[in-house]
Amino acid sequence: MSLIRLVYASESRLVEANRQAEIDRIIESARRLNARNDITGFLLATTASFAQVLEGDGRTVAETYGRIVADPRHDTVRLLAEHGIDQRGFPHWSMGLAERDETTTFIFGLYGVTPENDLPQHEADVLVDLAGELARQRS
Repeated sequence: MSLIRLVYASESRLVEANRQAEIDRIIESARRLNARNDITGFLLATTASFAQVLEGDGRTVAETYGRIVADPRHDTVRLLAEHGIDQRGFPHWSMGLAERDETTTFIFGLYGVTPENDLPQHEADVLVDLAGELARQRS
């Protein structure tokens, strides 16, 4: 199997009243489907946007990305990178999650992610590095 890594960013359409419940649903569904399809990755979330790293077989990652593009919780989905990789960067995560909150604001800020310069404004490499840092902290 040839592995690929896909990175995208999108604007969030979640409303504050049910935001956490929706994120919980996203993660539960992603973990179940990704485990079944041998996809690994990490989701970054702020109140205004998402960025996600997906790793796995090209066909299954493309199918997963297609579902994300069609998901009404996302708006203005932008594919930032898609390329072959030799090994997974998130091998232990069917889907990891880090939200920008009071405990992670500093780390997000170290990578330039602020309310004024949110996830979709960043290059894929920066988002992968940020996700990697947050994944290491949660391991």
